[in-house]
Amino acid sequence: MPGVKSQTGTKPRPVVTPLPSSTFSMTFAGPDVEWFGETRPGMPIIRWPNGTLCEPLVFFFGHLCRKNFEGIKSMEPRAYSLREWFAYLGERGIPWNEADDLKMHQWREHERKKGVSHEQIEAKLKRVFHFYRHIPDAMVCQPDGTLTPEFVGENRRGQPTKFPISTKEVKTKTGKWVTVWSGSKSVKQMKPKLKVVVNADCALVLSELRSPSNRKKDIHDIDSIIKCERDWGMGRVMVGAGLRAHEVPALSLRDLTKAMKDEQLLRGLGQQRIANMESVAELADDPEAQKIVLKALKHFTDKKNRLYVGVRILGKGSKERQAGFTVDLLYDLLTVVIWGGRNILIKRWQAADPAYIPEDTLFLSFKTGEPLTESTVSDIMLQAFKDANVSGSGHDLRKNYATNIAAKILRRNLETFGYFTHAVLNTVLSEVADALGHSSVNTTTQHYTNLAIAAASGLDHKRQRDKVMAVCDMLVESDRKDMLDDERIRLCASAFKVFSEMPKDSMLYELLTDAMADPQLNPAGIIKMSEVTRRPPFPRLVVDNTRK
Repeated sequence: MPGVKSQTGTKPRPVVTPLPSSTFSMTFAGPDVEWFGETRPGMPIIRWPNGTLCEPLVFFFGHLCRKNFEGIKSMEPRAYSLREWFAYLGERGIPWNEADDLKMHQWREHERKKGVSHEQIEAKLKRVFHFYRHIPDAMVCQPDGTLTPEFVGENRRGQPTKFPISTKEVKTKTGKWVTVWSGSKSVKQMKPKLKVVVNADCALVLSELRSPSNRKKDIHDIDSIIKCERDWGMGRVMVGAGLRAHEVPALSLRDLTKAMKDEQLLRGLGQQRIANMESVAELADDPEAQKIVLKALKHFTDKKNRLYVGVRILGKGSKERQAGFTVDLLYDLLTVVIWGGRNILIKRWQAADPAYIPEDTLFLSFKTGEPLTESTVSDIMLQAFKDANVSGSGHDLRKNYATNIAAKILRRNLETFGYFTHAVLNTVLSEVADALGHSSVNTTTQHYTNLAIAAASGLDHKRQRDKVMAVCDMLVESDRKDMLDDERIRLCASAFKVFSEMPKDSMLYELLTDAMADPQLNPAGIIKMSEVTRRPPFPRLVVDNTRK
């Protein structure tokens, strides 16, 4: 693109053939885009109706890439909204740099008449506001050579400078003040009700991938078998390691091999061979070496007491994480995919074309021999859900993984600490967030952890779980915690269970409440008693769960 330079000189932008359209066309640049001396994944490329580059938008998205403001996947909805806005202005003969508050209000009404929801309209306006706020930094000069003016600012009374797009300050729920468009309207944030596909339904989907019912599999056709086992392998990494649809095609053999080397799962092959090995695919024609690796996998969990092997994954927003691959998952990938169908296909393609070199990925396309695309993976999974009569899509396999890994992490921490306290909960939340590739604990992480806690404790309501954790917190913080040996811990657990199931009109309940009123048995009033309404004279146990 003219005017964009790197440290080494002018770098031409990739040529993208414009789409034949009477309106704005949008494509995405190739996977390797040179931008100010850095290689970035493809960003949105938007053109005017005459086919020339829409420089304001190209500069804007380049600015987002260069500053790492947003991942490529998140740019797509922003690109579509801004293309709609530019098309709206173009239909009315309004230059993009003459936008103001009035025109944004008019666009809102235009979208409302089209039947667009309030939430979508406000999201679009927020993206337009964001564009005008950052375009002076993204594109210093306009095509005519003049400096790009400041469009956004606060218009104060008596201040000579007037901005066409005015701002206001609003306070978020966290107490932070943020700058927004003056005409923005609040949108009620609805907490999504996350539905999790149960293990039995996931098993049906995986079975459908490996042995299709509607798409007839010919047991005598090796291609049909290999394709089904490839698809089944992709489903396994989604439900067994929590990979997203776009992460599956990029799953690297080298990263998988490095993870196994780091865990010494290849140690039995000898140091020299391990040092020279780039991929476990090299063992495809060596049955003895395969036996050594599989034997090491079998003893991995017993020796190291680990839930999974961490494999490097390049995830959402180009962020790296260590995805947890269980031993069973690694066993299946090695025996069925890497040393099985993938090896057969590569030999066939190399026989037809000796120059063919396979990509460093687990899953390859039958048509091209190249890695599959994200849309292909999503389509395969969606079809399997439909054929298995299970509601959902490929992403639901990741949700199932999240629930299961949260339950395993919770169980391990409870066995380690012996209590279910707030400290344990925070540890579990952090580990679940790491396993899912979340940069921090968020609502989704909390949802999956709550499901695991509810299943483990039998308490569906958060208020009930908080009370149990408060009791455990008091036990841990007690001055006599050195006396809490395993026997006393088991006794506390049994007492919890008995007390929770005890009728309030029982003699034992009355004896326990009387005992808690004794200062010698309940020093400092740690457990507070109050009269039980509707059932005098029996008091009830109330754990102080006041939030500080």
